[in-house]
Amino acid sequence: MAPSAAPSPAVRTLADFPAMLGRLRRARGFSQLGLALAADVSQRHVSFLETNRTRPSRDMVGRLAAALDLALKDENALLLAAGFAPAHGEHAFGDEAAAMIRRVTELALAAHEPFPAFAVDRAWRPLAGNAPALALFGALIGAGGLDPSVSLIRAATTSETFRSAVANWPQLALHFVALAEAEAWRAPPGPMRAELDATLAALSALTPEGAQLHAVQPMGAALILQVRTPALSVDLVSTIAQFGAPHDTAADDLRIEFFYPADAASETALRALASRRPQT
Repeated sequence: MAPSAAPSPAVRTLADFPAMLGRLRRARGFSQLGLALAADVSQRHVSFLETNRTRPSRDMVGRLAAALDLALKDENALLLAAGFAPAHGEHAFGDEAAAMIRRVTELALAAHEPFPAFAVDRAWRPLAGNAPALALFGALIGAGGLDPSVSLIRAATTSETFRSAVANWPQLALHFVALAEAEAWRAPPGPMRAELDATLAALSALTPEGAQLHAVQPMGAALILQVRTPALSVDLVSTIAQFGAPHDTAADDLRIEFFYPADAASETALRALASRRPQT
């Protein structure tokens, strides 16, 4: 009897789809019924997909990815596992293919001056910053803290200078935990997820202190970053912008955080700080 031929790469890929779908579903905390309701299909169909009794269509993979709120990289991986070509480009922020994304980011950062703004990836690792952001947070965290391989959250958490300069650090620590957990929930396995896990580990010891302060001091309309140093006293609030319809991982992973002065005194202080900064 002739030996059986080894499965082709395509067959092996298709066999990976049920396991991948089940892993992603469980990681998002969905039961099969919950995923079926979110994707508007029957629980029986989801069960058949996870037991390899039914092969998914390309449209079905897209519906499942949307229901699971997958990052574009995970959606591409799920499509490949189902035997389809990826739907989205996969590029890094610095790649030539991401030139438009970088240009939009640079315009947004420059337009926000004299107030600080950072571009970060989903692990909150710095990709770019305007001059006010680099000056202010570079001084608070330290030059080593602006390492592009280390999240700004982790750098701030491990910097005694930063923690001592933030008057409401425990509340900010709680906010950092929420940010990191929200991104870790969606980040595909890899360096980005590893950095988010490292960030959460650095924050874990500080959470009880933050929770205690949070219980006795209401947040108000938004969290205020209260910076207090001998040379500067400012209150900052932030907004986070993302691309509305990303079709490449460079856009999907990008977040731009804009810091605004929370009151007139803080605005005056930031404008005065900018006027003293050497012009490049």
